[in-house]
Amino acid sequence: MRANWLVTAVCIAFNVPAGAQGPADLPPTNAVWENVATWEQVKPVETDNIVFANVPLIKNPSAAADPGTPAGIRQPLPNTAAPGTMDLHVDVYQVPSSKPTPVVVQFHGGGWIRGDRPSSYRSFGAFFAAGMSVVTVEYRNAKDAPAPAAVQDVRCALAWVKKNAVKYNLDPDKVVTYGGSAGGHLALMAAYAPASFDPPGCTDQPTVVAVLDFYGASNVVDSLTYRGSSDFTHQWMGTQLRLPDEPETRVSGTAPTSAPSANVGGNPDGMPVQRRRSIPRWPEPDAKTLELAKSVSPITYIRPGLPPTFIVNGDHDMTYHPTQSSQLKTALDAAGVPNGQDLVIGGGHGNFSHEESEKAMLLCLRFLKAHGVIQ
Repeated sequence: MRANWLVTAVCIAFNVPAGAQGPADLPPTNAVWENVATWEQVKPVETDNIVFANVPLIKNPSAAADPGTPAGIRQPLPNTAAPGTMDLHVDVYQVPSSKPTPVVVQFHGGGWIRGDRPSSYRSFGAFFAAGMSVVTVEYRNAKDAPAPAAVQDVRCALAWVKKNAVKYNLDPDKVVTYGGSAGGHLALMAAYAPASFDPPGCTDQPTVVAVLDFYGASNVVDSLTYRGSSDFTHQWMGTQLRLPDEPETRVSGTAPTSAPSANVGGNPDGMPVQRRRSIPRWPEPDAKTLELAKSVSPITYIRPGLPPTFIVNGDHDMTYHPTQSSQLKTALDAAGVPNGQDLVIGGGHGNFSHEESEKAMLLCLRFLKAHGVIQ
């Protein structure tokens, strides 16, 4: 497991209903998947580029026309949909099984502004070893449509999973939503959001039995003003326009860590001259923006009866403030929702070691086993 959006925990806390047994109470099981070596042994049956919805393209003047293309994602298909619309796709990775399998529905990261489904199934080996199939989902990025379009898309993807469960041997009563960063946020919204987010034809939702949230935003209102997330969050909201850039600042000596810099040479005193990177500037969020951000915040919908939720985040995350995850856990605790948190001491926003990634996924599997999702 080498996907850079997986994280591990060195500090583990679990919350389960009174009298229930959680992963913190369980020693390693005798399950085959406890052996990490088994994670590369199951090869799924792969079906790519299945159209699950046709959706409108909605002009978003806040979004960057070219947000960049991350590595390791599936190459986009030429758009053959009607003008002004786009087809959305899923990839299905079926685990060979004589009975319907639990299914992980994965949503990619990218700050809601870029990215797509992974180009390979190799980052899902832990799930395959545990007898789970995987469905990866394309959704509209900010340049395709502003919020809440991405939330509507992932809800429609869940409805597609239920509708096609028999065809792909999936258990619609054992659906796990999963993602990192913006994908973590969408995994939460896919499970927590009210039916008002369901597009026409997507109202028949499956049973989400667990959520795996890797450093996702729980409070999008806070994301609007945090340095690391304000730019792409504003782009996704689509309600305000970016302010002009400030003049470039040149300073002698080493810039403070709060102002990332690039060395561009020296000065007559022999001290290095630093050029501070331009940070996108946005107006203070107005009432419309705040209302929209609240409406797409998972924390808005915390209530008793939500599916068990497993949170992974770093305590030095510079993209989403670590309080995003602590707010979520506090709210889940207050509502009595079973949950677990893996806090990475000194950890940032993903990009953790191979060993840490493996450990995180093992903890995820134990959490799912504790809640009856896998054997």
